[in-house]
Amino acid sequence: MKRHSFEHYSHNLEMVAHDAWITTRVKSALAMAKSGLGLHIHVKTLAGKVLLSGLVDTHRECEQAVALARSINGVVDVDASGLQTHVFTPGSVPGAPDAEEHSEYRAPSSRKMDDK
Repeated sequence: MKRHSFEHYSHNLEMVAHDAWITTRVKSALAMAKSGLGLHIHVKTLAGKVLLSGLVDTHRECEQAVALARSINGVVDVDASGLQTHVFTPGSVPGAPDAEEHSEYRAPSSRKMDDK
C-alpha cells in the first residue's frame, strides 16, 4: 500500500514540476516576443494545457500569444478564452470610469426612448 501511495505522489509531483516548467517557458517566450506582452498576460498550466488570461492591446497580440504558447514543447492545448482586448464598439466614446456626465454627452445607455 505504501508503494502505491509513493508512486501516486511522485507522479503528481512530476506533473506539477512539468507544468511549472511549461509555464516558465511560455512566460519567457511572451516576454521575449514583444516588450510588455508578457507583463499583461497571466499563464497557468494544468496537465500540459496552458491557460492564458489578461488584457492585450490588439487581436494580433492575442493570436501571437497563442502561437507562442503552442510552439513550446510539452504544451498539449492552449485556452485563450481569458484574454481580452481593448476593443470599443463603433460609435461609442470611451471615458474614464469615474468621469462625471456632462450635458453635452450622455452615454447611449442613459438615453430615454421616445414614445411613439
